[in-house]
Amino acid sequence: MNTKTILGIVAVLAVVAVVVFVGKSGKNLYQSPTQPKSSTPAGSTTVQTTESVTLTSSGFEPQSLTVKVGTKMVWTNQSGTVAAVNSASHPTHLVYPLLNLGNFGNGETLALVFDQPGTYKYHNHLNASQTGVVVVEK
Repeated sequence: MNTKTILGIVAVLAVVAVVVFVGKSGKNLYQSPTQPKSSTPAGSTTVQTTESVTLTSSGFEPQSLTVKVGTKMVWTNQSGTVAAVNSASHPTHLVYPLLNLGNFGNGETLALVFDQPGTYKYHNHLNASQTGVVVVEK
């Protein structure tokens, strides 16, 4: 075999390896900005209802909500800028990692289904003075 043939075979194998690796990772690398980014914990319950929170330039509205287990929370960014929803406390975000939903642009949404009772505090990581809380009851 000549060098060009061997290089061609190596290139094809490299492309196949990348395709297999990306396919097995199970991640959608190209998420449309118009689709809500969402997170549902493993073993989650069926969604019973949906509640909405809007982020404005003044903060989260409503700032506090009480919901039932299985509620899907949807955060909509109407702040006029990029924002982020992350669990308290700032800046570590370790209290409830599933609530670390990340950045979302103006007009975009983020969503999470709460499958366990508890009190979940969160904030806009890009403006930590904007805070909110979700109380999840059985």
